[in-house]
Amino acid sequence: MSVSDKKIVVNKLTQKYGCSLSTINRKQIMFQGVSGGRRIVVCTPSSKLHPNGKGWFDLSIKQVELLDNADIAVLAVRLEGRSIYYVDFKELRRMMTLDLQVVNKVEGEHWKLFIWDRYIQVQGSRYKFTVVPEQIAI
Repeated sequence: MSVSDKKIVVNKLTQKYGCSLSTINRKQIMFQGVSGGRRIVVCTPSSKLHPNGKGWFDLSIKQVELLDNADIAVLAVRLEGRSIYYVDFKELRRMMTLDLQVVNKVEGEHWKLFIWDRYIQVQGSRYKFTVVPEQIAI
C-alpha cells in the first residue's frame, strides 16, 4: 500500500478555500496561502500503517508555531492505504500540552502523535481526538 501524494491534499484544500497554496520555505510538508483575507497554513505529514494498526508522526515546535500563527490551520495526515485525515489543528492543539513534548537528539523538542482508524492520540495523553478518514481512489 502507498501513502497519498501531498499534491492531492494541496489541490483539495486549494479548491475548498478558494486560494493558492505554496510551500513554506524549507518546509516540505507545510503550505500557506490567503483565503478571504485570512492566512491559511497546512501541514501534511504522512505515515505508514504499522502492524499494530496505527500510524505515527511528529510535529516539531516550528511546525506547531506556524500552525498556531495562522488564522486557518489544517493538519492533513496522509496514512498508508490511501486515507487522508483532515483536522482543524486549532482543535487538536488543545491536547498538545508542553508536558507531552518528547525530546531527542535527532528531532529536538516535538510532539509524537499516533493515528488510529478513528482517532488521533498525543503520546502520553489518555485523550482521543475523533477523526474520520477520507479514502482516496487510486
